[in-house]
Amino acid sequence: MLHQSNFNRRTALALSLALGAVALPATAWAQAKPERWIVTNSYVADIVVALGGAPLVVAVGGGSDHIAELKGVPRLPGFRQTSAEPMLSVSPTRVLVTNEWTVPQTLDQLRAAGVAVDMLDGEQTVAGTEKRIRTVAKLLGKDAQGEQLVSRFKQELAEVTALVAKQPRKPKALFVLAGGGRPTLVGGKGSNVALLLELAGADNVAKGVEGFKAMSTEAMIEAAPDFILTNQDGTTPVDGVPVALKAPGARDTPAGKAGRLITIPGQYLQGMGILTPQGVRVLARQLHAGFPA
Repeated sequence: MLHQSNFNRRTALALSLALGAVALPATAWAQAKPERWIVTNSYVADIVVALGGAPLVVAVGGGSDHIAELKGVPRLPGFRQTSAEPMLSVSPTRVLVTNEWTVPQTLDQLRAAGVAVDMLDGEQTVAGTEKRIRTVAKLLGKDAQGEQLVSRFKQELAEVTALVAKQPRKPKALFVLAGGGRPTLVGGKGSNVALLLELAGADNVAKGVEGFKAMSTEAMIEAAPDFILTNQDGTTPVDGVPVALKAPGARDTPAGKAGRLITIPGQYLQGMGILTPQGVRVLARQLHAGFPA
């Protein structure tokens, strides 16, 4: 009887512990649930991967094909999601977006489904990049590594801008977003491409434009860029003319007449991030004769 009594007590204890585990608060279950991240911007995904977060990423925005660690990870269709369904289909626990991506109703749908939504500042500046690095590092619990990445980013940018500062002239340049069936737009004040041109030692002639907007024929001719930088789609010929040069007035600029239409790999055009120093170097080689390799 004693053995039976001990057995019953042990069984009851085990059962009570099991029931206690089942009755854990929802927050405790959430903490134990594996993290599954969606990162909507490639320049934020670069940071996530650099800080060791690639295994968490279950979907990523377009323009991320250069990230080897995310090969095979599903790509989100389009730049902005008009509904949350494609995102919820990968069962995310967290979504990282920047404020230029925002579609309020989509984010509301995600939150209603219990997904954490982290809004990062999309400011296209050096300070904005540092802020994004620190935010991602905090989410990953890697603050120290985040500070190391900030330091590396600042050092790499300082090195290339020091080389740019030695160049004897500052060519006039303009970014034209073209191709893909969309209207041609120029990158003005506050855009990542405007900053990229300036860091690479060019005089961005779209200073009077806010963000991405169309430019009239008269304004384009008056701006008179020596170089037109475009995305890869912008170099696609249409009736024998690269589509970027079909922007109103573009062929009548010094750049258009001399055929100085240039492009750089797409990862450097997505947004200001940890790849920007390399993007500045690649662009500067095309803008300045004899720029160091």
